[in-house]
Amino acid sequence: MKIVIMFAALLLSGCGGGDDSSTSDLPRGITDNTITLGSHTDLSGQLAIWGVPTTNGMRMRFGQANDAGGIHGRMIKLVVEDSQYQVPVAVKATNKLLNVDKIFFMIGAMGTPMNNAVMPRMFEAGVPNLFPVSAAVSMYEPLHPMKFSYFVSYRDQARGAIVYMTKKHDIHTVCLQTLATDYGAEIGIGFEQAVEELGLEVAYRGSHKPTETDFIGTVTAIKNSGCEMLVLGPFIKDSIAIYTTARNAGWDAPIVGNMVPYLPAVAQAPDGRMNGFYTAASFYLPDYEFEAQRDSWVGRWYQDYRQAFGEEPAPQAQIGYVIADLAVRALEAAGPDITIEKVLAALENIDRYEDPFGGPSLSFSPTKHQGGDFLNLYQVVDGKWEVVEANLPF
Repeated sequence: MKIVIMFAALLLSGCGGGDDSSTSDLPRGITDNTITLGSHTDLSGQLAIWGVPTTNGMRMRFGQANDAGGIHGRMIKLVVEDSQYQVPVAVKATNKLLNVDKIFFMIGAMGTPMNNAVMPRMFEAGVPNLFPVSAAVSMYEPLHPMKFSYFVSYRDQARGAIVYMTKKHDIHTVCLQTLATDYGAEIGIGFEQAVEELGLEVAYRGSHKPTETDFIGTVTAIKNSGCEMLVLGPFIKDSIAIYTTARNAGWDAPIVGNMVPYLPAVAQAPDGRMNGFYTAASFYLPDYEFEAQRDSWVGRWYQDYRQAFGEEPAPQAQIGYVIADLAVRALEAAGPDITIEKVLAALENIDRYEDPFGGPSLSFSPTKHQGGDFLNLYQVVDGKWEVVEANLPF
């Protein structure tokens, strides 16, 4: 692969990330031979389990594009900075990407608060924010020419799951437990919208800090509230802790989360501890071994990924690959005389993009900058994620 992934120590030794073949009449980030893109993501912090595989997926797709001759003869150069999932570090990284590397656009940037903090200065510099690794509504609302999102929002994930589950299981009383963060608050908005729409009764609302690990009191309160279904909005470890605490306490009502804990490691928790857990997400994790046996495109992708990175691909690697593929399509459609305006227009013309991994389709338009058309609802069955409902509206 010819893609160049350059980290801070290397880049600071260069001359602004530029290229001798650049000319003054070309857009920022573009030379006769290169297209420089940027990303800030968590490579070493609490959400590196998302940031690393997403970056790998992008590297893989951009590498394929470069191996095929680049974009109208230009090689894609991706500059990745480690934000450690900290806002100040992400701000510093963005300043470098904008002012030193002179990136053409940002892609796959990690985190809701990080993206919200840096988007204003990006847009002032004329740099779009494409497909951030955040399902916050603010990644695409209010509508802005330089904001495009891959994910169905956390709000809509919660709302879609609640509407389906309450109707399917004749549930009338619900509970909510989220992180005490902006991320948790957005899940709460979807929860409240579904409650109002369906006329549900709320038996319990709770929140916790990211550092909390003991949920016995929380689960006891939920169990005693008369709740018929719990909606979760934590990250990964606390989702597992709350779910297993509830089951150990003998509470067997449905518990549904969102895309964040939709990971093989969650389904494969020892002793089947997560069996029965539901999540709603706008992507799909295939059975790679099965796909490899039948030599499908997904199976070959799986083998290539393992060879390139020496590890099993996580769902986030697929996400990175898909968002990079969307970017490649838009860059190619923009033509050799590339501009940001042409790339954004090309993105708005993508309709019913079929996820090569089997997830719901993606569509964009001048009035729709959030790509996901549907959700999938999943449940852990015998240590594996199974599709409960595909193409779920939200």
